[in-house]
Amino acid sequence: MPDLSVKYMGLDLKNPVIVSSSSLTQTTDGVKRCADGGASAVVLKSLFEEQISSETYKLEGAAQLYSHPEAVDYVRRMGMLLGPKEYLKLIENAKKYVDIPVIASLNCVSPKWWSDYAKEIEAAGADALELNIAVMPGTISGTSEKVEKLYINIVNGIRGAIGLPVAVKIGPYFTFLTGIAEGLSKAGADALVLFNRFYQLDIDVNSLSLKAGYRFSTPAEINVPLRWAAILYSRVGCDMSASTGVHDGDGAVKMLLAGVNAVQVCSTLFLNGIEQISRILERIEEWMKEQKFDGIDDFRGKLSQAENDRPEYYERLQYIKALTGIE
Repeated sequence: MPDLSVKYMGLDLKNPVIVSSSSLTQTTDGVKRCADGGASAVVLKSLFEEQISSETYKLEGAAQLYSHPEAVDYVRRMGMLLGPKEYLKLIENAKKYVDIPVIASLNCVSPKWWSDYAKEIEAAGADALELNIAVMPGTISGTSEKVEKLYINIVNGIRGAIGLPVAVKIGPYFTFLTGIAEGLSKAGADALVLFNRFYQLDIDVNSLSLKAGYRFSTPAEINVPLRWAAILYSRVGCDMSASTGVHDGDGAVKMLLAGVNAVQVCSTLFLNGIEQISRILERIEEWMKEQKFDGIDDFRGKLSQAENDRPEYYERLQYIKALTGIE
């Protein structure tokens, strides 16, 4: 039988399928369901930065900085939902009932609160920490350098406070993505998560009001993280996982061929049930048998840019072909 085990930011995982941060992982029962379903690790539902501060004016003032799907409603209902103390309890309880790594998640836009709380997360028993840095610049007064520096400062602050492995979940909207990836790695990130799926905006033409767009990712969205995973593989000194567009076993295989250490699934579990984890794993195993690969490392990164003798295929050449129709 093929060996599906992988290493991800120093953690030994029995397979490459992680359940990403969502309402699926906001309770001990939810975490246990994911573990029983075959997940190799879980990322707990994010705790928002605003929950560390109880000052109402700060909550409302900071909400405009966010583009995360849960943010606006979440901060307004903060007192009724999982708070900082309860979050630590969730970590403690989850560790009692599952034997897979439990990764805490913090959704943040500044380094102000996180160092002290990160220490508490470490003390509660989390195996790692994922920083979901959800900054969507919405003004014309800022600069790309300021945004990138904010990311680096957050990671520097956390890295100096704890010994846990730290992953950084980022969006794809950087002018120089390879540069920020390298910068985060040098700042101490053990892994990059590609990519944060920002809030999808829509407009109701009947009520003339804003509304949320489609909440879930689609298989077509795999293309952006797939390309960047292939480009970044072996070029940054940290691991990678993919969190957008992986809906089935073939999607997982594609991302592994591009070079990620693991895939994070969420939307497909809402659409197809927790049982989808086992279907994904079965397909990976079946494919490995067909291709005669004994372990994940036998093919991980095989179709990355670094391993290809035509690196231009990952950049401009395919773009030119698509527009000109020349093959």
